Amino acid sequence: MKLARRALVLLALLAALPAAAREAPYLTAQDLDLVAILPPPIASGSPADREQQAVVLAAQRAATPERVAQARADVDEAVFAMFGAVLGPNFNAPALPATMRLFERLGRTEDVVVGPAKKAFGRVRPYLADPEIKPLAGHSTSGSYPSGHTSRVNLAAIVLGDLVPEQRAAIWARARDYAWSRVIGGVHYPNDLDGGARAGTAIAVAVRSRPEFRADFDAARRELRPALGLQL
Repeated sequence: MKLARRALVLLALLAALPAAAREAPYLTAQDLDLVAILPPPIASGSPADREQQAVVLAAQRAATPERVAQARADVDEAVFAMFGAVLGPNFNAPALPATMRLFERLGRTEDVVVGPAKKAFGRVRPYLADPEIKPLAGHSTSGSYPSGHTSRVNLAAIVLGDLVPEQRAAIWARARDYAWSRVIGGVHYPNDLDGGARAGTAIAVAVRSRPEFRADFDAARRELRPALGLQL
């Protein structure tokens, strides 16, 4: 019995190791206060708000089953899910640990910077504001503005475009389509995407001055470009 309890404790400790060992984000909301720099969201109940709801409804009604399926798949915020179709089969997590490390740390940065802004702005999600809008890409009750997925994909697009400038146009086309999945999914307004694009850009600019980001970026570049058949 004691042995079984010890085994359970050991398993719990091992399961906790990855979370404990995760590296800190490159910066936090104390370093970059989005509430102070972003324009406020469209006011709930205003004519502009009703126009935004109409855009979401129109996007949902126009979406094919295939596009809805893509919106559901685009819930995945991993950089390899975002841009795997653009960069090809060699752009995959198991083969690119340094690249994965860079973008996971960027993702944690986006989380801690955007989360407080969502809470402060308190924008209600489209499907919670209008019963005609359906949550086709999952449910979330966190603030709608700015869009976290859009913040992350714009941040990733800027950094990935710097790593692989040869594919920058395709990367940005994919980023825009990925962000639009949030409107089709009924979880964001177009205005949320605007805020997310600004937020992701602000984070990308801010992290560039961090030595730890530069070190991770350089390691990813040395790994990624040869893997994609590109010169350093």
